[in-house]
Amino acid sequence: MVKHAPVNTSFLIMLILPQLRFPGRAFALTLACLVVAPQPAPAADPQPEQQCIPQPSLDFRESESALGSELEILSWNIQKASNTGWAEDLAGLADRIDLAFIQEASTQARIDGLLPDLLHQAFAQGYTTNDLETGVMTLSSGLPSMHCKLTAMEPWLGTPKATSVTAYPLQDRPERLLAINLHAVNFTFGLTEFRQQFASLRDMLAEHRGPIILAGDLNTWSEDRQALVDEFLAEYGLQPVSFEPDLRTRVFGRVLDHIYVRDLQALSARVVPVNTSDHNPLRVRLGLL
Repeated sequence: MVKHAPVNTSFLIMLILPQLRFPGRAFALTLACLVVAPQPAPAADPQPEQQCIPQPSLDFRESESALGSELEILSWNIQKASNTGWAEDLAGLADRIDLAFIQEASTQARIDGLLPDLLHQAFAQGYTTNDLETGVMTLSSGLPSMHCKLTAMEPWLGTPKATSVTAYPLQDRPERLLAINLHAVNFTFGLTEFRQQFASLRDMLAEHRGPIILAGDLNTWSEDRQALVDEFLAEYGLQPVSFEPDLRTRVFGRVLDHIYVRDLQALSARVVPVNTSDHNPLRVRLGLL
């Protein structure tokens, strides 16, 4: 007689109440979990792991690599560079870009080689297998003066979600630009882990004096998730960039990809429809205030 593994009732609730299902490929994951014995939850970690590379001693305010008063930026989840044509799309989208915020970036894809104008790469490792290393990658025309890597864990999958924080000198200005590239925790009931991932940025946001960009796949597929992000970032003066027409990727009718800014204004903003990822890229021109 075949013995069935015990069923996790939480996953049964997901099937009974469609509004609680997770987006994207998580439905298949849910079905798989019904026939696999549930694993014990990992020990609670109130703060994601953080590693920072200290600022070099060079005075970047006088460096030729400092960023200018107007910035062209790109934010795109490239779906692990798994679809035919992604490289051509990325190369076209990144024309005359100062900063590129890439989520689900694969180191094996050698993205930096596709973008010769973006000389500097800051990578924070996320999901990794024996054959594939992915995470968030920030590429820039200017040399970063600081790089921090933060890692939060998907509580049930036990896989990491990465955040990369970089700082850049600005031409003719004493302050620096803080750039945050974030791929948010996705597979959770409730907001605890999602809230913790953003809370790990609290000290950096509070202490920074100057402009800030936060961009990425924030997985804001519920009203509560979106409200948490808006309220948390507004506390530090960050406001969302709007898009018209708004062709950003949606789950449950809610957009997933965002760009928030402080002490910057959007001079232009557009979403570019593509077939080479399950996310449409965002291209924005920003001006310093």
